[in-house]
Parts: sequence; structure tokens; C-alpha cells
Amino acid sequence: MGLSLFLSLLLLTFCSPQAVHGNSEVEVLMEIKAALDPHNHILSSWTSEGNPCNGDFKGVACDEHGMVANLSLQGKGLSGRVPPAIVGLKSLSGLYLHYNSLNGEIPREIGNLTELSELYLNMNKLSGSIPAEIGNMGSLKVLQLCYNQLTGSIPSQLGLLKKLNVLALQSNRLTGAIPAELGDSAQLMRLDLSFNQLFGSIPLKLAILPRLQILDVRNNTLSGDVPPELRRLDAGFQCGNNPNLCGIGFSSLRACAPNDLDMNEPEAYGFNSARHPKTIPLSVNPHECEKPHCSKPSNSSSSTIVFVVGAIFVVVGGAVSGIFAFSWYRRRKQKIENTIEVTNSFSSRGQTKDLSLISLAYSNGWDILADGKSCIGFSQEVPQKFIFNLEEVESATHTSPM
Repeated sequence: MGLSLFLSLLLLTFCSPQAVHGNSEVEVLMEIKAALDPHNHILSSWTSEGNPCNGDFKGVACDEHGMVANLSLQGKGLSGRVPPAIVGLKSLSGLYLHYNSLNGEIPREIGNLTELSELYLNMNKLSGSIPAEIGNMGSLKVLQLCYNQLTGSIPSQLGLLKKLNVLALQSNRLTGAIPAELGDSAQLMRLDLSFNQLFGSIPLKLAILPRLQILDVRNNTLSGDVPPELRRLDAGFQCGNNPNLCGIGFSSLRACAPNDLDMNEPEAYGFNSARHPKTIPLSVNPHECEKPHCSKPSNSSSSTIVFVVGAIFVVVGGAVSGIFAFSWYRRRKQKIENTIEVTNSFSSRGQTKDLSLISLAYSNGWDILADGKSCIGFSQEVPQKFIFNLEEVESATHTSPM
């Protein structure tokens, strides 16, 4: 009797945590099913009585601890939404929901999946912005969000993903500049930002990533001087259909003109003033006169110039005062009403003329600014016929869902 009681307590001690975890994850999986497959056409094998770790749940795989580790539901025809409840799968390391028809926004709660290493949400109909919370997913190595309808800017927080190898955001509706913070992801090898509406320059920090092999920024509205460090990528660097990009040593780019250098964005968007000193006006560049061909005026020369100019003003001022006094003395008894009237009339005409010139200058300046802002970001809807099978995608990224 005592031995039986001991064995029962032993089994309860070692088996209860897994049973509790199992029941908890089944509830989470049922919530996920309701969101991904609201009509119960695809995930009918998922039932509250099933066991996720013995094949009852199609597309679900567990780790050695009996916890759900992978959801492989790519190409299943799912038409629902990605639910926030997915964060209940604490041990999830792979989430593969690509090649479906999922809609709605990517839940911000997904950032709590800190064990997730691969996130595939590409080839869906997802909308809204990319959650900045994804930057909290420290284990993430592959982030595929391409071929959706995502809008807004690329979160700078993605630069916090120190293990990230692949970032695919192409064929969305993303706007804004390329964050220089992406250059903080030192393990980044493949970055695809093509077919969006991004503007600004290509950040230097991005160009000097040591492991970068592929950078695709085609079909955006990028501008300025392309960092020469990207020449090492050869065909791995694609930048077509960005008419305002320029650079030296790139077969697909024209050489830069002075006005191209002025188009570079501030350092936050990748601009490095040390690389383009000509964009700094000479009048405000403290280093400009440190060059050999240029010399600074000495203090004695400056003092002499100031003295001479001052003397001239004194002489001219004295002469004008003398003439004025003499004229006033000769005409002190004459009436000067007509003279005053003529003088006022002349001053009024001069003021009107000045205001006209100012208005004209303002108008020209406004037109120039308007022209500079009139560029409409290039946007191209990628036809859905350009769909590759799962084997091609996995081969290209050297990954597999299982």
C-alpha cells in the first residue's frame, strides 16, 4: 500500500507539469484555429480532445519537452487572421504561415515570442504597420513579411535583432527612409526592400555590414550617392528604377553631379557628412581653410581692413554732413512742401518695388519647394502569378519548416 502511494505521488510530481502545459497549449491552439480558420475548413483535425505532440494536430510539432515548437501551416488556404493568442506558445521556435490569404494586422503581442527564430508571414494579405515590438524577438534569424499590403515605415527597432540573417520586406507599401539602425544587425546576410515607396539615401552603416551578401532596393524613390562599399556585392546589389541614385563604379548607376550630393539625407537616414564634405557650404565648414591651397587671413590684415573701412566711412560721412549743412543753410527760407511730397512719393514707389521683388522671390522659392516635393513614390503591385513553390523558397533561404 505504501509503495503504491509512493509511486502515485512520484508520477503526479513528474507528469503534472507536462499535463498542465499540454492542456494550456491545447486551449491556445484552439484559439489560434478559430482565428486562422474561422470556417473550420482546414484545421478540422485540431480538437480540444487531441494531443498536439502525437499527430492529432496537423502542422504542429513539439520539442523534447512536450511543448509546441513549430506551426507549419504554409499553403493551406487559411483566410483568417494572425491572433494575439499565439504568444501563449512560449516555446515556439518556428512559425510558418506563408502562402495563405491571411488578412488584418500583425499583432504587436507577437514580440513576446522571444524563442522564435523563424517567422514566415509572406505571401498573404496582411495590412497595417510592422510592429516595432518585433525588435524584442532576440532569437529571430529569419523575418519574411514580403508580398503583403503593409504600410508605414520600417521600424528602427529591427536593428535590435542581433541574430537576424534574412530580412525580406519587398513588395509592400512601405514608406519613409531606410533606418540606419538596420546596420546594427551584424549577422544580416540578405536584405530585400524592393518594390516599396522608400526614399532617402542608402545608409553607410548598412553598406559596411560584414556578412551582407544581397541588398535589393529596386523600385523605390531612393536618392543620393550610393556608398562605394556596396561594390563588393557585385550582382548581389540591385538598385534599378531609382532614378535619383548615383555612384561611381556601379554599372547600373550614373556618376553623381553636385546636386545629387545635396540630396543625401541626414545621418539618421544614413548620410555621412565625412563622405560628402562638398555638401557643407564653404562658409560654414570650419575645416575648409585647413587645405593646402587655402590660407586664412592674418589678424593684422583683418585689423588693417577694419581700420581702412572705418576711415572711409568717417570721411564720407563728414563730407555728406557738410554738404547737407550747406544746402540747408542756403534753402532754410524756402518752402519745402513740394520737395517733401516728391520725396515721399519716390519712397513709396521704391517700397512697392521692393515688396514686388520679395513676393516674386517667395513665389519662386515656393515653386521650387513644391517641385521638390511633387515626386510621387514609385508603387508597383506585383502580380500574384509570381508565386514560387515552397521548395524554391526554402532552397533560396536555406531553411526548412520542420
